[in-house]
Formats: sequence, C-alpha cells, structure tokens
Amino acid sequence: MTLIDSPNRPASTSRYDAALFIARLGLASLFLFSGLQKMMHLQDAGAWAASQGVHFASQLMPLAALFEIAAALMLVSGWRALWIIVLGPWFHRFWNAPPQMWQVVIDDFFHHLVMFGGMIYVAVFGPGSWRLRGPRKGEGG
Repeated sequence: MTLIDSPNRPASTSRYDAALFIARLGLASLFLFSGLQKMMHLQDAGAWAASQGVHFASQLMPLAALFEIAAALMLVSGWRALWIIVLGPWFHRFWNAPPQMWQVVIDDFFHHLVMFGGMIYVAVFGPGSWRLRGPRKGEGG
C-alpha cells in the first residue's frame, strides 16, 4: 500500500497528480536518454561496460538499452512504475577510479543516487492518478 492509498491522506488533487507526473517525466528522461545513447553507440557502450568489469558487455548492452527505454515508458505511463529498481553503485566505483577519472565517476555515482531517491519517491507515493490503469479487481487480466 502506498501513501496514496492511506486512509489518513486527503483525496489527491490535480496539482498533486500533475506534480507526480512531472516528477515521473524527469526521472524517465534520464532512462530514455541513456537507453537511446546506448542504442546509437552500442560498440562504444559495450567497450566502456567491459572496461568496468561487465562480462559479455557487448551482448548485454542492447538488453540494457531496451530495459532503460522500457523503464522510461513505464515511468511516463505510470504502468507498473513501482517495478523499476535503480541499481548502480557497484558500476560507478569512485573509490577505485584513477585520479583523472574520479570526478566523472563520482558524478555518475551521485547521479544514480539521486535517481534512486526519486524512485523511492515513486515507490512511496505511487504514480498518482495520471497513469495507465490495469483492469479493475474482478475484471480479470
């Protein structure tokens, strides 16, 4: 149960729903941009992931790109938005970065930390009423 469903919470307003939708758009923009960048530069993205210790990086990169694009669509639509989990601190190991790359890697780490915070926001408050809705209880599906 999210805070949206809480009996202690007043009925949602259109402002509240608009704010949640805008927050989801902001979160989704990163997933969409990152997924499209990976798709357009698969070879480079695979080489970079391999340099970070990802096994089978060139084979996994198209799947990672599709996952990011799907995550963006899920966030924008609100459909199954709570299923998205952002992981990545191990992928941006700033504590092992060479001095010339430290700033880039620490920025990426905090970038993912902010995304994680945003996803916690979506998980706690739900997507609001501006979302695709699944079948109602008792309608099957």
